[in-house]
Amino acid sequence: MTKRYTLPNGLTVVVDPQHRAPVVAIQVWVKVGSADETPDEIGLAHLHEHMLFKGTAKRGIGDIARSIEASGGEINAWTSFDQTVYHVVIASRHLRDGLDVLSDAVRSSRFDENELSSEIEVVCEEIKRSLDMPSRRASAALFAHAFRVHPYGRPVIGYAENVRSHTRARVISFYQKHYCPSNMVLSVVGDFDEDQLEALVHEYFGGDFGQRDRNQPTRPVEPAFSGCRVSLTQSEIKEAYLHLAFQIPGVEHPATAALDVLAMLVGQGDSSRLSIEVKRKRSLAKDVSTWAWTPREPGLFAASIVCSADQAKAAFAQTLAVLAAVKAAPVPIDELETVKSLIEAEAVYQRETMQGLARKLGYYEAVGGGLEREAKYYESIAAVTAAQLQAVAQEYLTFERLVVSGLLPPESDLTEAAIAE
Repeated sequence: MTKRYTLPNGLTVVVDPQHRAPVVAIQVWVKVGSADETPDEIGLAHLHEHMLFKGTAKRGIGDIARSIEASGGEINAWTSFDQTVYHVVIASRHLRDGLDVLSDAVRSSRFDENELSSEIEVVCEEIKRSLDMPSRRASAALFAHAFRVHPYGRPVIGYAENVRSHTRARVISFYQKHYCPSNMVLSVVGDFDEDQLEALVHEYFGGDFGQRDRNQPTRPVEPAFSGCRVSLTQSEIKEAYLHLAFQIPGVEHPATAALDVLAMLVGQGDSSRLSIEVKRKRSLAKDVSTWAWTPREPGLFAASIVCSADQAKAAFAQTLAVLAAVKAAPVPIDELETVKSLIEAEAVYQRETMQGLARKLGYYEAVGGGLEREAKYYESIAAVTAAQLQAVAQEYLTFERLVVSGLLPPESDLTEAAIAE
C-alpha cells in the first residue's frame, strides 16, 4: 500500500512495500530540470547529474558506483526539462547501503575542480555525438522552432559553449538554489519493513541539508501558437525527418488523458491509423508516429515521420489527411475501446518492476500533480468517449497554428511552398 509523508526538513517521501522479490528501488526526484536554468546556467542541471556521483565528503572518486555495484546493485541518473532523478536498484538486504550512498551523493558532493573539468568535456562529447545523429538534430530543431520563449526550446543537455563556461562557484550556486529538501521527493519501492525504512529515511535524509529553501525562479511563458510556422533545413543526410506539431496543455490539464488516447489511436503501434495509411498501405514512410508530450507547462502533440527524400511531400500530405479525418468524424467505439485497453495494459506493465513502480510514484508526486492524480488519470482514460476525442482533436489539432519542422536531404521534394498549398 502506497504511503506518503513529509520529513520535518520538508522532504517528501513516498513508499510502497512489495515483497514479490528481494529487491528495493530507491529514487531521489529533484524538482529542477533544464527548463529552470537561467541564460547563464544553461547545461547546469545535466552537469549536476554527472557531478553528484564524482565524490563526496566521505567517498572518493568512483567510490559511489563501486559501493553499489559491490552489493550487486545499479546506480544511475537522468535529467529532463522538469526534473533530475538519481536512482538505485539493490538487493533488499542492502537497503541501508543504498540509502546511505544516494543520500551522501545528493547531500555532500564535493564538486571537485578537476572532476568538473573532466565532466565538462564528457558532456561536450555527448553534445557532439547528438549533433552527429540526424534524428536528434531534427528533434532539437522542432523544439527550438516550437518554443521561442520558453526554455523547453533548448536541449536538456545544453550547448557546448555554455557548458564550457561553467565554474565550480556557479555549479555550487545552482546546487544550493535547487537541492534543498522541500524541492525533492524520495521514492522507495520493494522488499522492506516499513518501520525500519522510516527510521533509515530519517537517519540518512533527515536533518539540515545546509541549503535554504528559496523561491524557485519563474519560467518564461510561451505565447499561444499563432499562424503556421515552417522551418525546413537541408543537410547531407540519407532520409527526411519531419515533425508536425501543435501546442497542447501541460500534465495537470483535464484534456491530458484524451490527448494520450488520441496519440495512441492516431500513431502508436502497428494498428494505429498513421501506420496503416502512411506506412503499410502506401509505403510512404520508414517510420511514422504521434506523441502527446505534456510536461509541467504547455507541451506538444506531434506527428513524426522518417521517409525517403522523394516521398516527403506525399508522406506529409497523407499524415495531414489522417489528422484531418480524426477531426472530421467520431472514431468507431471498438477502435476506441481497443486503444484504451492498450493504455491500461501498458500501465500494468510499467508497474511490474520495482524501479518502474518507484518511477511512477516519483513522477506523480514530483511532477504530475500528486499521487492521487494517477488514479484520476486512468479513470479519465476509461471515461473518454468518441465525441470527447473528436472535440479534443478539433480544439488542439488546428492546422492554422501548425508548426512544421524538417531536416531534409537536398533532393527532397518537400518545400515551404508545397506545405502552404
